[in-house]
Amino acid sequence: MAARRSLFRKSVYSNGLTLLTESHKEFRSVSMGAWIKAGTRHERSNETGISHFLEHMLFKGTSTRNAFEIARSIDQVGGDFNAFTAREYTCFHLTLLNRDVGLGVDILSDIILDSKFDTAEMERERKVILQEIAMVEESPEELVHDIYFELIYGRHGLGKPILGTESSIRRLRRSDLLRYYRKHYRPDQVVISVSGDISHEQMQRRFRQLGKGQWPGRPKMSKSKKEFGFEPAPAIKKDCWWVKRPSEQVHIVWGMEGPRYSSRDRFVGLLLNVYLGGGMSSALFQEIREKNGLAYTVYSSLSPFIDSGIFSIYVATGMNQIPLCLKLIDEAVGRLCKEQLSEEELDVIKNNLKGTILLSADGVESRMSSIAKNDIFLSKYVGVEDICKVIDSIRPADIRRLVRKMLSKGEKSILVLGPKPSKAVAKKLRPRMLKR
Repeated sequence: MAARRSLFRKSVYSNGLTLLTESHKEFRSVSMGAWIKAGTRHERSNETGISHFLEHMLFKGTSTRNAFEIARSIDQVGGDFNAFTAREYTCFHLTLLNRDVGLGVDILSDIILDSKFDTAEMERERKVILQEIAMVEESPEELVHDIYFELIYGRHGLGKPILGTESSIRRLRRSDLLRYYRKHYRPDQVVISVSGDISHEQMQRRFRQLGKGQWPGRPKMSKSKKEFGFEPAPAIKKDCWWVKRPSEQVHIVWGMEGPRYSSRDRFVGLLLNVYLGGGMSSALFQEIREKNGLAYTVYSSLSPFIDSGIFSIYVATGMNQIPLCLKLIDEAVGRLCKEQLSEEELDVIKNNLKGTILLSADGVESRMSSIAKNDIFLSKYVGVEDICKVIDSIRPADIRRLVRKMLSKGEKSILVLGPKPSKAVAKKLRPRMLKR
């Protein structure tokens, strides 16, 4: 553990920019990311989808490079440059050979500091995002999760669709993007994370320009969380909804409030996730798919946030199978409230989770991501060995305690997306299912 920890270094420049590095001399590759502490939860009511729109626009040209030159410069060295928007942050990440670190730093710094937001490029990208939204509308598995978050979080930012809506994207103007960019893309709200064949001193020198003074057009430090658009997460809405959509299958999300990112119970939740729906040997996969043939796709997931969290189960099934699927989910979760897993069962899922984490840790991109998230959510470094120690310390009683705690906060929240329910199914589900 000590040897691994010594590889990690952190510096904060005078302007508030954070630099994290984890040196791995055994790799030829380097992964670097710029993590901006802005996602859908920071968007105002008239800004839905703006974080994601801005993510797209930073690829579309600076004062020194157009969109094609940005793409070509990375392609020519066999690297990868991509980005993603989440509910609490946006990330721009590159993976390159160690010989091309300078190019990566140059491009990352350029797009963060000097993106142009060309009007013609913006209009082209608006069309691309509208197509992206249309794709989600035609993908019920994605759509049902978007609607689920909207229903359980209501008007709060955590419930907003990351892509935005057709109407919100059509309304956004260049001035809106610039205002949001200058408000959130400022040094004290950015974490630079680098992992691979590098040294901390080397990266300190290379990012020195980014760490100098206030960036052009950005306000000075000292804004409160509320001024950044951060509002505390509300209590999860507990209800049952039926959303009508023409589809061949019916898509179910069954969920309850889960642990937040900083909670020690996050690791208990991750073990619960492995046990219930984390793979082909999981309890729900075996019960719903293998034993009863009710669905092709069934899985669970844990979504932890700064001050909230959701544990959910997803099933895609036929109309007449809905009542039995819900019954099997209730029984599987209810069983964990009453009975403890055996030590042998817990050891199996511990080994599964630790194996996943350790395999992932062999990649520079995964390490780059891990050290950044831990700094954003926990303000500290958490090594792979530290995580494994926490997992090893969890007992069967912890799983039961967490399930009881999650269910004690009220009824679960259930969403069904699909065609109008048949009379037979509606009768079986009444009165718990509402129509929307």
